[in-house]
Amino acid sequence: MKDTESAAFLSRAVKGNALVADDVFVHRLLLSEVLSELGYQVFSAENGQQAIALFKQHPIDIVFLDVYMPVMDGYQAASEIKRLSGSRFIPVIFITALNEVDAAVKCIACGGDDILFKPVDHSVLKAKALGFERISALHQKISLLETHRQQEEILAERILSGAIANSQCADQELLIWLNSASTFSGDVVFAEYRPNGDIYTLLGDFTGHGLRAAIGAMPVAEIFRNMTRKGYSGEALLQQINHRLYRLLPTGMFLAATFVELSFQQKSVRVWNGGMPDLLIVDGQQHVLRQRVPANSIALGIQAEIDIHFSSFAWTPYDHVLLFSDGVLDALNQAGEMFGEARLLQALSAKVEQSSYIAAVQQCLGEFCQGAEQADDISLVEIPNLLAKPQALLDQNYAARPLAKAQWQWQLTLDALSLKAINPVPLFMNTLDELKTNQVDRNTLFTVVGELFNNAFEHGVLQLDSSMKHSAEGFETYYRLRKQRLEQLKQGWVRLAICYDGSGNGIFTIDIADSGVGFDEAEVIKQAKQSYYYGRGLHIVRSLCQQLSFSENGSRAKAVYCCQSE
Repeated sequence: MKDTESAAFLSRAVKGNALVADDVFVHRLLLSEVLSELGYQVFSAENGQQAIALFKQHPIDIVFLDVYMPVMDGYQAASEIKRLSGSRFIPVIFITALNEVDAAVKCIACGGDDILFKPVDHSVLKAKALGFERISALHQKISLLETHRQQEEILAERILSGAIANSQCADQELLIWLNSASTFSGDVVFAEYRPNGDIYTLLGDFTGHGLRAAIGAMPVAEIFRNMTRKGYSGEALLQQINHRLYRLLPTGMFLAATFVELSFQQKSVRVWNGGMPDLLIVDGQQHVLRQRVPANSIALGIQAEIDIHFSSFAWTPYDHVLLFSDGVLDALNQAGEMFGEARLLQALSAKVEQSSYIAAVQQCLGEFCQGAEQADDISLVEIPNLLAKPQALLDQNYAARPLAKAQWQWQLTLDALSLKAINPVPLFMNTLDELKTNQVDRNTLFTVVGELFNNAFEHGVLQLDSSMKHSAEGFETYYRLRKQRLEQLKQGWVRLAICYDGSGNGIFTIDIADSGVGFDEAEVIKQAKQSYYYGRGLHIVRSLCQQLSFSENGSRAKAVYCCQSE
């Protein structure tokens, strides 16, 4: 005798449409009558082919199949019905007299959800029907929740993409391939012009992928763009990103990144690699690897403070700079093999047949993976031979604005301790922003003040000789010595005084002095004419300004710049 709970359960009515397929008329009739008594509207077929036709014609909620039928058996019919069901859950129950293990396994393997053995007990049949009705309701609820999740994910992806969308610099100067493993990518690419036209580029790879990984991209994008546009150094920018991510990200999440600084004026490439695959510099004429930069730091966001060390190289004609996320090297084929660095280098050597190095890697990667499931985000960035192009116009996001008609003077004196901690040029750029300086003049003043300050600081206070930058090894030696002397600096100063006359002529007077012994201007000009890589800064300043003069044995520079916007 059934207990009270079971009786209450079986007293519930079922509803919906049931499909019955059995080649024996009596079996089909008896099962149809039982299902009708339970509350189903029943559609019956005498073989699998008829069952599929009825399934296409009517909104079926549950299917009962015999195993062996003419024309098409139950196994084939179950497989096709599941295919036609798509994302809907339509339970398929086999009813058979074959009480064998192999038959039972095959019923489930082809798409069946359960098996009933003849003769079928009516109570068991109803319990199965009610149970699958409950499962169908849960599946429908889950499908609805998944639809809502996907809609919210699409909305979030649009908002996030808008917030971190590629800049004009990235679109014009770089070749980028981002292939995410899910809706949200944990890989990010940022590129931006500095006020003097130099380019900062960052390829980052957050831990994992999906929304959890992508959420950290927004603060990184904000810091990267704002600090680059204001002229901050790469070291200061990376330190600020690290501080923000250290406070923001939970334990176990971080941002591996490669940062590249391209200087058109210095003809140099500076690279920082924090936990990413080697950056590659390829000679685009010979298609050979010229330089690689392995990771030399931990990723961002792991420690509150990290040591930022850049590798510096001469930027030569035909150089292509290539950045990769580990998703490229770790990509798997159908056999579970990784793509690896050897295949990557082979793809680069085959570039002659492709329009770019990225295109060459894409082709080799596609042939290797052959549709295998992608487990991680894949990102490639190629900085092509930009030295062969006319220098691009700077970002036009800043509207041209008239300069305030007022006199003002900006002064700052930095002692040895201050020089270790402060770069005054971005501070001056902030002042120009507050004073609503025209963007063209702002960018020019950044170059002029930046070059004169660097000349005073590096050559005057630190006593560095720019002629060291005659080769790739010389660049590395120069910046390593700069870092060393800055750490050891005990005395010295740089004084900046910048005046604006407030007249209709719009004249800036830049006066920068240092504690150094000075230099021979004629000798520097002579070296600049003979060198491709160094000594160009003063020549650039002279070409931008109406006047440039030196006094006090070269330790004091005075430049006069007349605004173009006046």
